[in-house]
Amino acid sequence: MKKYKALACGVALALLLPTAGCSSRQTEEEASLWYPTDLENWDNATTALDAISYTGEMTVSGLMTALLEGPPEGSNLLSPFPDGTNLQQYKQEGKRLTVDLSWVYGDLAGIELTLADYCITLTLTQLEGVEEVCITANGNQLPYRERQVFTAQDVMFTGAEEEPVEVTAALHFRRKDSQELGFEFRVFRLTESDSVAQVVLEALLSGPQDEGLERVLPTDLKVLSVRQEGKVCYVDLSDALLRNVPTEEWEQHLVIDSLVNTLCSLESIEQVQLLVEGENLEWYGDILVGQPTQSQDPSPQPT
Repeated sequence: MKKYKALACGVALALLLPTAGCSSRQTEEEASLWYPTDLENWDNATTALDAISYTGEMTVSGLMTALLEGPPEGSNLLSPFPDGTNLQQYKQEGKRLTVDLSWVYGDLAGIELTLADYCITLTLTQLEGVEEVCITANGNQLPYRERQVFTAQDVMFTGAEEEPVEVTAALHFRRKDSQELGFEFRVFRLTESDSVAQVVLEALLSGPQDEGLERVLPTDLKVLSVRQEGKVCYVDLSDALLRNVPTEEWEQHLVIDSLVNTLCSLESIEQVQLLVEGENLEWYGDILVGQPTQSQDPSPQPT
């Protein structure tokens, strides 16, 4: 997927757009497919998003299929969607439409997620009776979003002056049929205002993409807050962490190491202090974790 380096330059302009009718290009007989503009190579671009006309079936499937195919070459528009993104299912309840996309959509974060969400929202709210759009990935909401429900009127870009940065993390999960952890690399494109550690933890909680790995953390575990002081990351988790502590000590180590090793794979973090509901966690089962903990394994590096 193409990078949005130039997004920072021109887009303190209210990123969009006419709130009635969505665009001057759109008529009653014509709908639009929305995409990010290629600000890096299009000198005449004045907004971060623009549209191409769509004359196919005015259905959720029709619009989403066309949108996910991407813009035509030479249009000075970019596709914000990861390769392999497809529509899995959708449901409308009143004025709210929920669309569920394949798991790769959950890899998006920061600016790229915002743009992709907005493109889908502007495209689908052209459907009669649709005023709100909720977007999930593999049946799950993306917990690191500021909001889960979007309207066409929401599409205003704030913080556009921030340059996106690319961060790679090694997410640690249990190897299937093993008592050891494995890992998979994920790449996140974020702005400086994003909490890198929080985004990485939320991705860890959402589970692995590699079929040879499985999660060791409770499915209902939530990240309450993350802060960093120097090289120490303080992670406050919900009490779900303590409701089902494994009885075997090796399994307890897998849970703690999954969290610590993942965070310590970030260059800025060397130690992790765990809290539960705002209180320092002293013991996890038979493991003493009252002090900041560092990874016992060297951080893997992407090749």
